Amino acid sequence: MTILRNIFFTLVLSFSLVANAQLYVKPSGPAGLEVPSYVFVNDTFIFVEQDVNLEINEANNPLAESSIILRNEAQLLQGNGPDQANKGTGDLSIFQEGTVNRWDYNFWGSPVGLAFNGSGSAAADGNSVFAMRPIGGGFTDTNQVIFNPENLVGSNPALLGGDFDGSVGPTAPLVIATYWLWSFQSGVDFGDWIHIDDTGTLEAGYGFSMKGVNGFDPTDIQGDGVLNNDGILTNGTGQRLDFRGRPNNGTIAVMVGPANALTLAGNPYPSALDLNYFLLQNSGSGTFTATDINGNVINVDRTNITTGTALFWDSNPNVMSHFLEDYEGGYGAYSPMMNLNDPGMSVNATFYMYDETGAQIPGSDTTTDQSNVGTFARRFSPVGQGFMIQGDAGGDALFTNNQRVFVKEGNNSDFRSNEEVIPAVGVSTYYPDINNLGYDYPRLKIGIGINDTYSRELGIALHKNATTGYDIGGDARMGGLATDVSFSIDDGKAYVINAAPQDEYQLLPLVIDAETTAEYRFGVHFIENFTYEGVYLFDKETEIYHDILSESVLIQLEAGEYNNRFSIAFTKESQDSDDDDTTLSVDDVVLEDGILESFTVFQNNAEDQLEIHNPLGVSLDTMSLFDISGKLVISENDLGIQSVYNFPTSRLSAGIYIVQFSTTEGLTKGRKISVSN
Repeated sequence: MTILRNIFFTLVLSFSLVANAQLYVKPSGPAGLEVPSYVFVNDTFIFVEQDVNLEINEANNPLAESSIILRNEAQLLQGNGPDQANKGTGDLSIFQEGTVNRWDYNFWGSPVGLAFNGSGSAAADGNSVFAMRPIGGGFTDTNQVIFNPENLVGSNPALLGGDFDGSVGPTAPLVIATYWLWSFQSGVDFGDWIHIDDTGTLEAGYGFSMKGVNGFDPTDIQGDGVLNNDGILTNGTGQRLDFRGRPNNGTIAVMVGPANALTLAGNPYPSALDLNYFLLQNSGSGTFTATDINGNVINVDRTNITTGTALFWDSNPNVMSHFLEDYEGGYGAYSPMMNLNDPGMSVNATFYMYDETGAQIPGSDTTTDQSNVGTFARRFSPVGQGFMIQGDAGGDALFTNNQRVFVKEGNNSDFRSNEEVIPAVGVSTYYPDINNLGYDYPRLKIGIGINDTYSRELGIALHKNATTGYDIGGDARMGGLATDVSFSIDDGKAYVINAAPQDEYQLLPLVIDAETTAEYRFGVHFIENFTYEGVYLFDKETEIYHDILSESVLIQLEAGEYNNRFSIAFTKESQDSDDDDTTLSVDDVVLEDGILESFTVFQNNAEDQLEIHNPLGVSLDTMSLFDISGKLVISENDLGIQSVYNFPTSRLSAGIYIVQFSTTEGLTKGRKISVSN
């Protein structure tokens, strides 16, 4: 056993830290005259092969030092020694930042549990429960694990709000509105949420929702200018919380229901979580390989419990309401792409609107600061991160120490951003650079603006190990909206990430749902390692290939489900084509883009005519005009070369129409016009 007294640890990243050890921390001195003892870890990690045994420094004093204090993104890793049950009445202290908004949610996973049970006695050895119960019963801070930092080593318990609003102030305590503490376990609809409030408890590994706080707390804990709460709603420091309790460790099981059931889980450790490891280990069959930090290759057995993907809640913080009907939010999806050593792919929630570059459109029912929209990499889950997992066969999904890894927060966190390029040292993995994991397959994201109200983002990964059917741990599905777009892969489920084979001639079928007549604007806003001819929205009914890589394309559909009409294509040729003359060079593609951009489409309502201006003198073949239902109302052929083409619209009803015209060389362009007669 090792007794540590007021020792400050500034550990260095080194494999030499991996050693068999048990950490025992307790106050020193005779009874009644104890001197607090603690391990202080700054800006790095501490590794313990087996359990930790912690004794409380001073009972009923919330400002007393914790037994292990982790600061500046320091973390605790624990190994696979024979004893993994953490013990004692002492606690670990670790910071994380939540939202500065009393109306907005974060999804959490607690890294610690209560060191005492409800009656004030020491909790049983091993992992214990999360709770936010009222202070009282003669054991002040032992009923909860969320605290408000007061100084570098001391914190006060957060108070429990009796209404719906959390708050904090320069001289006021941190108040958590416990009404918004909920869990979701093997549920399928909204009524399956489980209320934790201020009376319930939650086992390790399960996640919970918690709304933020409004206010301002200028306390500068670490002397680095970062405040407990700077009061900035978006892109600020957030509200700093101190999670204090017995650190979770070892194998932790969360129950997941069968197909379509969801469970809110959360990183249960005071360290980052290798999310790919967790998702792959708990999905599919066979094995995957990992390389431990000593360079040994290990085979990891997979168990078909989940779909191998995760869902992350996101919402509009500017919707200042607690009423469900006012919420603007949804779930983004993450897939590990069937490979441990992969950055994975994530797509955003549906309430945002994006332009053709993938940038969020200002004022599109979301935050005014869009600098970090869509940048969450998700590959490594930080301390406290909660997420939904979906059942496949169902059963116990397991968190294990092998999934733990020291990674500082970067663009992988809902809470705040910090480091960018760093090594990642794990219990059974080591990544020299988490931003360069060595993948090279084509990836792209398609944004579909729906009724100028929200965007559905779809991800495509052209992966050498993918099939045309459902790939567990690759294809990501989620529940769709009444008016939405998704991939059609199998049995009618809505997929938002498609791991597809590397085949230029394939078609990726879409399902387009329209609750009422709707507009959909398609455009590619992210592309990487892509070498195919292009990206097209193929309309089987009209046999038109809409180029959505060069520009956005608008289509309008009547109410209904379109599950056999539209697909994503990467070439206009069929796989059996022998015509090599249609192969385009890069120069050809640039030339085509320039020709299409030269045309100007203008609805001259003063003259009751549609005008197409042709400054380059390109020969046109056809022009078609469709109404909002898709009915053809004007069709002209063999148009030849004119500087301006005029088409009378005086007989048309007022409304929105779609213009499509083609050059004699086969280039096609489409535009929306508004006719008012």
